[in-house]
Amino acid sequence: MATLYEPSGVDRPCRPRNGKKFTLDELQELVGGYIEMVSIPGDVGRRVFFVDEDGRTKGLPPNVRASHLAYRLLLGNALLCSPKEVD
Repeated sequence: MATLYEPSGVDRPCRPRNGKKFTLDELQELVGGYIEMVSIPGDVGRRVFFVDEDGRTKGLPPNVRASHLAYRLLLGNALLCSPKEVD
């Protein structure tokens, strides 16, 4: 199951609408814009983050918890999921 990390510190479980895989539209809705996939060092192929690729330009707030897991600064909402959960 995927988890949406919000900059406010709230984490919530997320499931794809069809119960199997997230669509591009769903990913964009969850992160608030065009998506960027962020790999997690040491967790290759198991889990990835999806974030808004224009987070800096939009001035989105830092996502401290997601950044800690990704070992890099992530801005705005960040969806953590398995690559197998994405269409």
